[in-house]
Amino acid sequence: MSFQTEHRGFAVGQEVGSCGRCTRLVLGLLLLVSIGRSVAQMGPSATLLGQIGGSLLLTAVLYIVLFWVLGVRVLSHLHPWILTGIFWAPMLFIPLLLLISWGWGFGMLLYLSVALFVGGLTSYGGCELVALPSLLFRRHYTVYCPLNAIDLVERRYTKR
Repeated sequence: MSFQTEHRGFAVGQEVGSCGRCTRLVLGLLLLVSIGRSVAQMGPSATLLGQIGGSLLLTAVLYIVLFWVLGVRVLSHLHPWILTGIFWAPMLFIPLLLLISWGWGFGMLLYLSVALFVGGLTSYGGCELVALPSLLFRRHYTVYCPLNAIDLVERRYTKR
């Protein structure tokens, strides 16, 4: 699937090379394995799995609703760094959730893992947290995230 974007040369947050794709896939898989190991060590109980599933579902709904509510009127007019703050703010609660209950924090981390994996598979160059809503609504807005630094370095060294 390709996203329709205006091509004015390379744009941070919109294009991903092979190194960026592989990095996203590997990080997504590593996070998934880490969550799986932690859950296995804790002894998977119905309560823990329910909390993980509930948190995963709530996080996915949060990002889909946030993406849909903000829509074209807001997302296309705000600076990408402001959008980064908006979309990364919910992830700041992971440490608090891990203090309350491991399941809720693991659910949010599982969402991040799936989003990284989807972003790597679809060559999504924006913020990994909005890879799923972008795929669902077929809209792409420039939102910066930490992995965009890899895209910049890759672009610098593979420039033709």
